[in-house]
Parts: sequence; structure tokens; C-alpha cells
Amino acid sequence: MIPIPILSLAAILIILAFYAATLAWLVWTLCIILSAKVRCRLGPWRIFVYAILAAMSCLTVLYHYDLHQQAADFKMKFEPVLSKNSFIGGIDMPAGTKLVVNAPYDFETFREAKFPYPVRISGTDALFAKRYLTTETDEEYRILGYTPLNIRLTGIGEGLENEWRCDATHPITLQTRSDGSVKAFESCMAAVGNRVENQPLPKGAEIIATDGSVYTDGFVASDRWLIYLPADSELSVENKTQIGGVIRLDAERRIITKPLR
Repeated sequence: MIPIPILSLAAILIILAFYAATLAWLVWTLCIILSAKVRCRLGPWRIFVYAILAAMSCLTVLYHYDLHQQAADFKMKFEPVLSKNSFIGGIDMPAGTKLVVNAPYDFETFREAKFPYPVRISGTDALFAKRYLTTETDEEYRILGYTPLNIRLTGIGEGLENEWRCDATHPITLQTRSDGSVKAFESCMAAVGNRVENQPLPKGAEIIATDGSVYTDGFVASDRWLIYLPADSELSVENKTQIGGVIRLDAERRIITKPLR
């Protein structure tokens, strides 16, 4: 996003005055071209006013040109488009990829990438990738660099991540290493085809990976998957029908029905 400065009321009024002067100059010029009567009535003072309006119009054009140059410069620095295939942040990106970067001209600091066609990342055909980056600073808060923590992929069809079938039209979140390469699966929305204890997992369930519930005394429970079921979905748990709600799975993806400790 191009930063836009907040203008004072006086600055806004001055800009509006220049726009009005430009409009008046254009209308007057058109009248001079089309009407001989107007041309005949041009006296010294009218020529003087016309010259002032012309000068203000030139300044307005220069102002717009400067804005255009600033926008073009910002896009070149922070919203580049790849001119050739490149390997960036652990991803093979094709030419035509549109990036949004945090540091000027530094593609490795990209936080968004829009691909011209689906790109295979992990087990997903992605059209759009969005990364969350942390900012590293020194004691004087000068930026030293950026480290990616995760990447969210959106694409077409289904993605296969950690043996889960994920709906790629919704964000699929993956943990990343410091170089941007994929480290582990984090979360996604379930597509059709997933099974839990020989029964289908409802489409639209939110699948979240976990290292286990941690208690205040340091005890780590055996749950490894947290699944939020759609409100109107049904799932059999201990021969009882559960409608919506949350289920927890262990490392073998069995439903945990007993207390975690």
C-alpha cells in the first residue's frame, strides 16, 4: 500500500484552489479557441489573469507528475514484479509473480506473493502466498532484518498436507524456517475425503496441529490435533452423536475421550 500523507485543512484548500484554477484555464482556453468574440475582448488585465491561471495549471500538472513518479518509485521498491523465474524464500517463483516486500528491492523479505499460475508449495497448488514476518531490531530500534514464522497458502482444488486433505480455496497455514522453507503443517480447513476412526470428517472442519496441551506444572498432554467441527455437522464419539464442537486427536489420530491427564 502506498503511504498517503495526512494534509492540513490549509493544504487541502490550496490544492482545491489549484484544481479550480486549472478547470477555469481549460474552459477559458476552449472559449478562446472557439469564439472570435472572446479573443477580441482579451485586454491586458485579462491576459494577465489568463497567464496566472496558466501558471497554476502548469503547477497542478507538475504536482500530478510528481505524485505519479512517487507511486511508480514506491511500486518498484516495494511491489516488484519478477522478470524471470527466481527461487525466493524457499519457493520456485515464476516470472510475472507480483510481490509485496518489507525492505526495498529485497525480494527475500516478501510478505505477499501472487503467482500468475498455480505454484506447487509443499502439497498445495498455490495462487497466493502470505507470510507473517517478525522484525529484528538493535538496541536503537534500527531494523536488522526479517524472519518468516509461517506462510498461508490459497489456491485451487485441494492440498495434501500431513496426510490431511485441505480445501485450498481457504488459507492453509504452514510453519516456516528462518530461510522461508516449509517446516511443518499448522492448520487448514478440511476438504472432502478425510477420515477419523473410519468415519468421514465433515468438510469445513478446522484442523489445527498442536504439540499437546501444556499445564501450569509443565505436564504435556497427548493431544496432537485440535479439530473444530462445523456447527451443523455430526460425528460419532463413543457411540454418541456429537453435533459441532471440538474434538482432540492423539498422534495416531484417534479421538481422545478421556481427560487429558
